[in-house]
Amino acid sequence: MKKLPQLQEIIQSLGRLQLSEEGESVAEKIFTPVLRLEEELLEEISPLIPTETKGIERSNKIDRMLPSEYVMLIHPKLRLLWHARRTEHALLTYRIEGTEIIRHFTERETEEESEKQHPRPERGPIIAIIDTSGSMHGLPERIAKAMVLEAARIANLEKRKCFLFAYSGPNQVISHELSISPEGIANLLEFLGFSFHGGNDEASVLAKVLERLKEEKWQKADIIFASDGEWPSPTKMFTNIEKAKEQGTRFHGVQIGNRAKTGLHSFCEPVHVFQNWTELNQW
Repeated sequence: MKKLPQLQEIIQSLGRLQLSEEGESVAEKIFTPVLRLEEELLEEISPLIPTETKGIERSNKIDRMLPSEYVMLIHPKLRLLWHARRTEHALLTYRIEGTEIIRHFTERETEEESEKQHPRPERGPIIAIIDTSGSMHGLPERIAKAMVLEAARIANLEKRKCFLFAYSGPNQVISHELSISPEGIANLLEFLGFSFHGGNDEASVLAKVLERLKEEKWQKADIIFASDGEWPSPTKMFTNIEKAKEQGTRFHGVQIGNRAKTGLHSFCEPVHVFQNWTELNQW
């Protein structure tokens, strides 16, 4: 697999993103605009609050008159002048004022921070289909099996399910759910040492794969089909394959040792075709 970085990238891209309903979640910080009424205390100078003398002014306030104005009021000849001055707000009076505390409410928009838990996004399961017919004998088959190992490794690291179908001719299909457990490793080792080396019966294996997709835990799976593609298009399966695609299933093809358009191209999208395998001949 170290010599096939392209294959590693394909495996890592498999599986539709979905939200996990179990396990860890992701905390997201949310800033929500909030309108708040804020109270402000304002000091306002007001003559209605007599707390301090601030000088002399002209007004008609009798209770604040200077003594000189009182003299005019009691004088028989100056009394009329006093009344005229009062009418004109021209009496000399003490100017008294104080500070009034006013409560003022202002509407301000602020942001309130909160945390919201979201299910952690994760990728769905992987279903691998491996062609072990006679035309895949040798290097192509070893590459396909390396791909299965990588799929099992990635699935184990990301706690995803991985299922394998290996096939050849009629009634030649083996299947294993791959897991890193004593039973799963035994199944994987059995697969790595097994080959049919018969003919091709793609319709049978695709029928089993589509049946597996009906199970709830495999509905979000992506399919990866590794083969040389040297077989005709499985036309009788097209209707069921299209239904699976409409529900979101993706069929990835990995074409090994064949550059032309093959049966894989009839239903897989994309088909990954590698043009140079010579560097692996030392296997």
